[in-house]
Parts: sequence; structure tokens; C-alpha cells
Amino acid sequence: MKFIIDAHLPKAIGSYFIELGHETVHTSDLVLGNKTDDQDITKIANEENAVVISKDNDFYHSFLLFRKPPKLILVKVGNMKLADVKALFQREAEKLLDLLGNYDLIELHKDKIIAID
Repeated sequence: MKFIIDAHLPKAIGSYFIELGHETVHTSDLVLGNKTDDQDITKIANEENAVVISKDNDFYHSFLLFRKPPKLILVKVGNMKLADVKALFQREAEKLLDLLGNYDLIELHKDKIIAID
């Protein structure tokens, strides 16, 4: 599985998915870097059948209206410290992968994960 990590999240969270055998790219690694707009990220995700990981509700609305990107992990943790965000992903990476086998939209909160049909 491939993941695209949006600009407002630390690049380091990708390492937890890489350790589990998956590929990740952070928007900072794209041609336009963190200035890559949501439409371009969605286009890349569609072309590569990638999961977008983002805090941006615009992806949520695009997913609900158009099923684009094809899979989305919406991070809803508020103003959490970066170290705590990294720890959350480290703790939940395997569970997120399991859920992505059956669900295309997942909300990751500080204290829970919600998989949405």
C-alpha cells in the first residue's frame, strides 16, 4: 500500500508504515513540495491508488462527494504536539492498515479510531 502524507503532518509518521512494508511519500518530497495543492495530491493518489493522510477537511469533503482520494485517513487530533502525533501513529499503524483492508475512510482521533462505510 502507498501513503501520501500531507504537509501539516510530520514526515516521520511514514516510517511506521515503511517498517510494515509499505511505501510513503510526504508532500515535501513532491515536485512542488508542501505547496502542492489538494487537487494535485488527490490526482496523484488516484493515479497511484494511494491513501492520503491529512488533517485537511477539504479531503474529507472531496471523498464524500467524489470518492477522491480513493482512501483517506483524516487526522482529527487538534493541536497535538508533533511527538504525540508520531507516538499515536506508531501505536496505531497496524490497526490503521487492518482497517484500510475493509474501509476507505478512517478518522484518527487522540483516543479512538472511527472507520466509516
